Amino acid sequence: MPINLNITVGTIFLLLAASCQSAAALMPSLSEPCMVTDFPALCRGTINGQTNVNAATDVAIRELMKRTRHARDIAKKELQVLDGGVATCLSNFNSAFDNLDKALKNVKENDGFSLNINLSAALTDYDTCSEAMKGSKEINVVYKSAGVLYKMADNCLALSTLVKL
Repeated sequence: MPINLNITVGTIFLLLAASCQSAAALMPSLSEPCMVTDFPALCRGTINGQTNVNAATDVAIRELMKRTRHARDIAKKELQVLDGGVATCLSNFNSAFDNLDKALKNVKENDGFSLNINLSAALTDYDTCSEAMKGSKEINVVYKSAGVLYKMADNCLALSTLVKL
């Protein structure tokens, strides 16, 4: 059965226009950077209406650093009472903080490759803490903090894909 390949220029134009509209619908609005994240409500609360993606990423990383510092302080106190995964979390919170500090520099230096590496490393730090605490008999504030920090780091990583380099 022969195929008719008589396609007009108008048909090609219509197909291209339709595919461009579909692609535009899939692209996030630049005025709403949190649309690319897995946890948009948490993201919106973190970036406080910031629409510039570089600034939003910077704000999100700074807030994550602040909360990591707080979680690290809690883990230090919990370490005196609990054993098990808390020591792992404390170490990982320190590592995450260092990775986030590097990520802030990466944003300023427009180094997207290193930004991705450092945010991914922080995400892994939080996940490692959660995994270490899963075996604990008590679900405590360190475990819960690691879960929230993981979500925030995931959002930072998603925002970083929009950063203009």
